[in-house]
Parts: sequence; C-alpha cells; structure tokens
Amino acid sequence: MKFTRIRRRSRFALPAALAAAATLTFGLASPASATNPDPIPSSFDFSDCPPLPAGANANLSNCYVGVITSGTFKIGKFDQAIEEPLRFTYANTFNSSTFESKIIFGGLEAPKMLVQDGLFGDPFLTAVYAKVEYAGVFEMPVSSDFEITLGVKVRLINPVLGSNCTVGTNSNPILLKLTTGTTSPPAPNTPITGEGLQVVQTTPEIVRSAKHVGNSFAVPGAKGCLFGGGVADWLVNQIGGFPSAAGKNTMIQNEYIVKKTYAQLGS
Repeated sequence: MKFTRIRRRSRFALPAALAAAATLTFGLASPASATNPDPIPSSFDFSDCPPLPAGANANLSNCYVGVITSGTFKIGKFDQAIEEPLRFTYANTFNSSTFESKIIFGGLEAPKMLVQDGLFGDPFLTAVYAKVEYAGVFEMPVSSDFEITLGVKVRLINPVLGSNCTVGTNSNPILLKLTTGTTSPPAPNTPITGEGLQVVQTTPEIVRSAKHVGNSFAVPGAKGCLFGGGVADWLVNQIGGFPSAAGKNTMIQNEYIVKKTYAQLGS
C-alpha cells in the first residue's frame, strides 16, 4: 500500500526536544503489568520506514516497527479476532541544527480477514473479507500512556461489492483512539485497560511488548459499494450495523515493537 504521510512539526529548545525524544523512544515509558501472550516474531520488517527528512540526524532519528500479533477489532456488528499479524511503521526524527522533531507515519500492512461466509449468511454468494487500510491520520502526543490516534478505513472485499467499498474513507476515516492506559468510553462500553511498554527481549535486539486498547471511537457508514457507485451502501450498512456510534466499537491489540536508528538502517 502507498501512504499519505502526516507530519507533526514542533520546535523546542534543546533540553525540551531531547526530553520529548526520550519519551517517544520509550525511555520514560511506564512498565507493563503483563507481557504479550504471543510468540515474539523472528524478524521485524523495516522496509516501510519513511525517508529521513533533509537535515535530520541519522543517529538521533529512529524508525519503529510494531507487529500486532493478536487482539479484537469490533466495529458495528463485525466482531473480528486478529489472527494474522498486522504491521505498522513510523519514525521519530530529530534535526540537531534546528532542534526540530517530527513524527512521520511509514505504513500499515494488514491481511484480509474473513468477516462473513456469504453476504446474506448463505453459501450462494462469495465470502466477504475485510482489510484495514491507512486513511491519512497519525498522531502521537508525548504521553506516558503511549497514546495514538490512527485514521483507518476498512475495505470490504467481495466481487459483488466491487473494489471501492469501504467503511470509512480518507475524508471521513475511522479515528482509532488508542492507549496503553485506561479508556473512558460512552455507554454501553465500559472502561478497559491496556498494558504499558515492557522490555521482553534484549538480544539480538531489544523488543518491547505493549497492549493498545480503544473503545471510544465512532464508525461511519459504508461508501462506494457495488462497483464504486454506492448502490449497495445501504445493504452493507444494514448488515454491518453502520454507522456505529461511539461506545459500541472496540479495538484491542497485543503488539511487539522494535526500533532502529537511521544510522543503523544505513540512511
């Protein structure tokens, strides 16, 4: 997938910039109460690391790869267990001349997941798959709870629906509000708690585990269904329960995270 990159700029005095960088590189993160129950991946793919901005210091700029190994993605009437790994990549860059720090999104790679055997629950229509895609929003404020806002859309894959049927769009994405702390959702959802960053492996590279959770986000309706014309939007919305108000949707993801400096990546 190709991605629109959202860059958040801020200028700091040197001590503030280094303090922010320390937080974003997990140096000030709180320990986790438990670890990811899944096996640590044997390797981490850094191919989606975004290009290093001009003037950024390769030794002080890091690329992060997170692998989501399991969890739950519940939107509307779709309640999907995450059974295959998803990978997200982002960078924290630092210009030692201007003291400018940037968070730059790199990529989101997700497999398609079976959500229904047939559009009407019968064997006569082909299965419906869902694939989570990046939708142009990525924000990460400095926070001990490792908070992330990620804009996504869910592409529904089915020959009848065509190739442009999505729940959420680039202009109206699903805004996942994720934290390793405790959520404060509207009813009927109740608060859930993630798990903070914790080192779980030190060789051959440092690997950290975390659990991000979110259950306060809303989900918009489907668009572009039935060969891009939107004729079947109403049907997908009825079957999928879209739009789905805040307080009725949940994201839980167990993940492992590894970082490398751009110097280590050869940039």
